[in-house]
Amino acid sequence: MATQQIHSINGIVPSELQELIDAVKQDATQGQLAFHATTSWVDGPRSVTRIKSFEWAGQSYSRDFTLTIDEPEEIGGTNMGPNPQEVLLSGLNSCILATFVDLCSMEGIKLEKVEISSTGKLDLRGFFKLDENVPPGYQELGWVLKVKGDATPEQFQHIYEATIASSPNFWNLAHPVTISPELQVEA
Repeated sequence: MATQQIHSINGIVPSELQELIDAVKQDATQGQLAFHATTSWVDGPRSVTRIKSFEWAGQSYSRDFTLTIDEPEEIGGTNMGPNPQEVLLSGLNSCILATFVDLCSMEGIKLEKVEISSTGKLDLRGFFKLDENVPPGYQELGWVLKVKGDATPEQFQHIYEATIASSPNFWNLAHPVTISPELQVEA
């Protein structure tokens, strides 16, 4: 009986993903990425972020995305887009979801549904410096990933654990990242 090669599963082509993994194994520069975002103030708390390129293995690739970021009207914004905290949650959710789908696809698991809902709890006393014991960022962050597909609960648990171990945005939030801020004042 001939084995049938899977060309695409869950919108992923496992053989192409494996080729990328093999390329990174053979040449570490193939795994080097740099992402860029430029955010400009519009009015009040509203801003626009533009994504124009990313770098991969020392080469630049064009992109063209614009995100409007704002605050809800109830806390001083105009509600023209998600706020920075919602964008952070979206980035975390999307990274975990993409990693999970990739790993399931590499295992040949067909998915019917993958959904992640997250909540971050923030205390404005930290942001406004009203209480030095309250940090300005999230005090608590959690999510629920719901999945339906042709794997056992044990297989899904194994892939979920591998996802948490390899998701870049989970790692970015769970570990200190070197940050190099700089202020430039224009005349």
